[in-house]
Amino acid sequence: MTSPFRENGKSDSHATILLLQAELAATNQEVMLLTLELEQRVAERTAQLSKANRSLEREVKERRQAEDAVIKLNHELERRAAELQAANRDLESFTYSVSHDLRGPLRHIGGYAQMLRESFDENDPGGVEECRQAILNQAKKMTQLIDDLLQFSRTGRAQMVFTTLDLNPVVESIIADFRPETESREIEWQISSLPPVYGDANLIRLALTNLLSNAIKYTRRESPAQIEIGSTTNGDHIEIYVKDNGVGFNMKYADKLFGVFERLHGEREFEGTGIGLANVRQIIERHGGQVWAESEEGAGATFHLTLPTPPS
Repeated sequence: MTSPFRENGKSDSHATILLLQAELAATNQEVMLLTLELEQRVAERTAQLSKANRSLEREVKERRQAEDAVIKLNHELERRAAELQAANRDLESFTYSVSHDLRGPLRHIGGYAQMLRESFDENDPGGVEECRQAILNQAKKMTQLIDDLLQFSRTGRAQMVFTTLDLNPVVESIIADFRPETESREIEWQISSLPPVYGDANLIRLALTNLLSNAIKYTRRESPAQIEIGSTTNGDHIEIYVKDNGVGFNMKYADKLFGVFERLHGEREFEGTGIGLANVRQIIERHGGQVWAESEEGAGATFHLTLPTPPS
């Protein structure tokens, strides 16, 4: 016969187990619900953080773009300030030239005209033709001065069109243009292959024309004359040089070389108005480059200029 106490104890234990199982199931359900809620909150927070990160990245990108724009604007302002300074310098030179250099030929014209009149008054026409020729020469010089000044003015105001430019055919074309005045001379050309540059084709051609014209002019006494054209690459700029074995110049006057109407040789030695190198400097500075010269009297000269490399 089974004891009732044993049966009751067993029943109580079974009930306890069922109760614990029910509580465990309820706890598991609650934990699962809490886990799902936590996962949902984590997902929502992750989405919020991701959105915040994207917003932050966009803000950082916009700030960098703004900083780049400011840097670019500052560079542009510096460039324009340099152009304005150069323009003011050229204006000062121009004013000085108008008040001095341009009056010289006019004084000569007036003086020779007076001499011509006096020759007629004294019934001595022997010097008439000489005076007439001198007047014509001075008038021609005045015309050339004015033409060169107009060219210099146009160069400073010309609208620039930047393109990638192959300098090799440009140099060949310039040399061909000078052939009528060089075919009777012995000139040894040393022309290296030049890299492409980035700039205004017309203005760069004018700058190179002036440099080659000077090399041809100032090697006139040499036989053979030697003119070398070459280049080196320096970061984002190409350095072009024109070297000759001509008369050269004293380096202590090099700072005056690229000024308007500045001449280091007498007009009777070598013709010219002194505007060519000023044009070169103006053109190169408008391209953001530099121009300079190295020389020694009687040992030739080398002119250097820098131009931008083509954009990649």
